Amino acid sequence: MDRARNDVANVHDRLVESVRMAASSEEDVLTSGEQLLHALAQLDDVRNATAQCDRTLADVLIGVRFLTNLSRVDADGKVVCSALPRAKGLQARGDIFDAAKHSMSLTVSGQITSPVTHGPVIGAMLPLRDTRGQFQGAVGLGVNALWLDYVLKARDLPKGAVVSVFDRSGTIIATNNKAVAGALFSKLPDAQTLHGGLETRDDGNNNSWTFAAAPLLGNNIFVGFAMRESRLFGPTYLRVITDLLLPILMIALAWGAIWIATERQVSQWIAYLRRVAVAYRGGHYRLRPQLENAPAEFKLLGSAMEDMAAGIQDRDKSLREAVAQKTHQIRETHHRVKNNLQVVMSLLSLQAAQSTNTTVREALAQAQARINALALVHRLLNEVEDQTSVDLKRLLSELTRQVVDGFGPQRSEVVVNVDAISLSVAGETAVPLALFTVEALTNIFKHAFPQKGGSVSVTLRRLDGIGYRLAIQDDGVGFAAGETKPGIGDRLLKVFGRQIHGTVSIVSNLGKGTCVELVFASEGAEGEIAEPIRSASAERVTA
Repeated sequence: MDRARNDVANVHDRLVESVRMAASSEEDVLTSGEQLLHALAQLDDVRNATAQCDRTLADVLIGVRFLTNLSRVDADGKVVCSALPRAKGLQARGDIFDAAKHSMSLTVSGQITSPVTHGPVIGAMLPLRDTRGQFQGAVGLGVNALWLDYVLKARDLPKGAVVSVFDRSGTIIATNNKAVAGALFSKLPDAQTLHGGLETRDDGNNNSWTFAAAPLLGNNIFVGFAMRESRLFGPTYLRVITDLLLPILMIALAWGAIWIATERQVSQWIAYLRRVAVAYRGGHYRLRPQLENAPAEFKLLGSAMEDMAAGIQDRDKSLREAVAQKTHQIRETHHRVKNNLQVVMSLLSLQAAQSTNTTVREALAQAQARINALALVHRLLNEVEDQTSVDLKRLLSELTRQVVDGFGPQRSEVVVNVDAISLSVAGETAVPLALFTVEALTNIFKHAFPQKGGSVSVTLRRLDGIGYRLAIQDDGVGFAAGETKPGIGDRLLKVFGRQIHGTVSIVSNLGKGTCVELVFASEGAEGEIAEPIRSASAERVTA
């Protein structure tokens, strides 16, 4: 901005200097005319208008090419002697003569048409006064306006510059471009412009011109120097744009160099190591970074990542081996427990076969059912992959089938329906649930249907906000409240429920059946296999 301001100031100074230079030749012409008039005013023949006045003026006119005439005017404005005889006796123009009568110095008119030569001239009059200051007439001359035009066009001007000599009325006296000069100087410039200022005007063709103007001699003739604004301030605009764009270009080049260097030395290797890290995260630890052309820092980082991947690979191998060994041991444990329980069941079965006491045989059968439930849980744990969870839907279905098979000959008309959601629970939760189910079904088969068949339903549902509900219900004979005393079966049901922090309730109506219900919190489940859904169709087991 400082540079632009300095350039504008320099342009202003150069333009003002140019108008002064352009005015120098024309001003020399008028100054020469003024000096000539002062010299003629000192001659007695001219001052007193003697008979030799005409000859004197004619001799002077011969040596001055830019003048059209010299004359002596009396106090009334009549030409009393003249270098051109045809002008003698004519009356001087009123405007310039009136100005000379009231002036003490040279008076210059605007462009006028000479009544003698009938060409364009600029008139000038120097008043003559006696010792008392009384007006006695004037000495006048006519400057050839065509001569001024010739002198102006002969000057070596800057390319595109327009120079014009014009009078106060806007008449163009001389110019090198009449069309532009007429548009710019048809109106007198501002007083500030005439005293060293600049002014901008349009030439009518959407071209903006900046010009300076100065008076030549007197206050009627002026010279103007104009240049198109685009040409005048073009170098300034170029320098300003260069000053603005050069730092931006330097920044852009520096940014490009930094970007290229960063891409080649940093970014591409960071992206490559990121891809290697993504591969390691996906478990592909055999991949090894290829960083032969990378900077030393990235080689060190790649070597560290390679060592880390090798360490993780070795640790994973050890963990997999340990997990496989643990899984094998757990599977072997469940298998042996199941086999041992089956041996116990076989012993109890032999003992029951040898006993003739019905009560003893029923007790042994009850113990067999409980042991068989434990064996089923271990069998299911042995069959699953993780060795830790059991699907309750499958457990309830097979438990029900085992109990039905045990009581089948006695209760051939009892229909059992199983409707359960798929729910995965831990082994320590599955055991109490299995024993609870066996105990409830055993009691139903023993007491609910003494004379005829019926139906039993085993359902497992999810309770929103509470947990899960396991209900075992029959439509047998039932019992009235207080009719029977709580036995070992009731106590076992409650004990099994407390083991998983559940609530057990037994509801029975005489002649309408019994419902044994266990509500346990969702914390009792290790996690559902899927979103709990109802079985598409209830599983029916018929004894």
